[in-house]
Amino acid sequence: MARLIADLGRFGLEPRHLRTMKAAADREAGLVEQVVAPLRRHRNPQTRAHAEATMKELAGLSVRLHEAFVQSALGVRLH
Repeated sequence: MARLIADLGRFGLEPRHLRTMKAAADREAGLVEQVVAPLRRHRNPQTRAHAEATMKELAGLSVRLHEAFVQSALGVRLH
């Protein structure tokens, strides 16, 4: 994370600018947690392991969707 923040800093983004990005990430994480919460509460270790795998997959999909939304909003063609 520090490396990404430093890279953004080269373009003039300061920590105060990153609050918006952090807030968006926290909201996305909250949504993912809501989806997997019922699975995480199970006593069965396999179900809890499935919850962790699901959470990782949803996090990856969320990042990809977020990237697509930002690129679309900026008029950048997706790869």
